Amino acid sequence: MTVLRTLLAVFFVLAGLGAIVSAVRRGNLFDLVAAVALFAIAAALWPRRQRSHI
Repeated sequence: MTVLRTLLAVFFVLAGLGAIVSAVRRGNLFDLVAAVALFAIAAALWPRRQRSHI
């Protein structure tokens, strides 16, 4: 499951980078907002370390 979440997160990071490039080229603010949303999805999907092993 962690591998799948990591792959999905990487996909959304790459999509966000592509959306940023597209937004800068077009000068479109809505595309930039969509790129930030893609990065937010990637951050939510990124697997976290278990902190219970303290």
